[in-house]
Amino acid sequence: MKEEENKSEESKEMNFCPTCNSVVETVIIYSYTSKSTVDENLNGFFTHVLLSKCLKCQNPFLKEKTFQYAGGDEYLTSELQFYPDTVNEAIKNCPKIVYNPYKEALECYRSHAYDACVIMCRKGIEAICIDNGENKGNLKTRLKNLNSKGVLENTLFNWANELRLIGNDGAHSHEQIVNQQDAKDAIDFFDALITYLYHLVKQYDELIKRRKK
Repeated sequence: MKEEENKSEESKEMNFCPTCNSVVETVIIYSYTSKSTVDENLNGFFTHVLLSKCLKCQNPFLKEKTFQYAGGDEYLTSELQFYPDTVNEAIKNCPKIVYNPYKEALECYRSHAYDACVIMCRKGIEAICIDNGENKGNLKTRLKNLNSKGVLENTLFNWANELRLIGNDGAHSHEQIVNQQDAKDAIDFFDALITYLYHLVKQYDELIKRRKK
């Protein structure tokens, strides 16, 4: 894949538009593809940057897609949307001790460092424990304590415990391989825990207060 620019590409793709609040058709109006290094086995990577616009509201989208060459074929390995901002509001508003591991987990995922990604998710679970007053004992014990206190109901406790286990695999196991899907699932579960603890609980409390007035 050689480095190239395309100012008039007519390709279209579906994206979620926050302005239209729906999945819409977008047209690509500018694209840039980076030059990749391909070895003798036709393996390598290249990056594709796309500027497109919503065909309903005309708002712009800016995306980066990373592709992998394998034996002459190319596969999409990651996709990142820079604009519009799709970061969960709960993530932005959670404590720094929790936000920092989440941010690093994303950076590791985008760098294909999947072991490091799940380790950072595990660190994020530890941060949630600390933020909720559980500072002593191993992580398994601290999660059980949060479950007993009602901070983590059973489903969320199971998610958090699974993040603990997959983080252990990333840190210690030489047999259990952490792949891309494992890392993506870990981030999704971590995201869900943050959303529940630092957004939905507060939103529910505010709803009850409003309804009592």
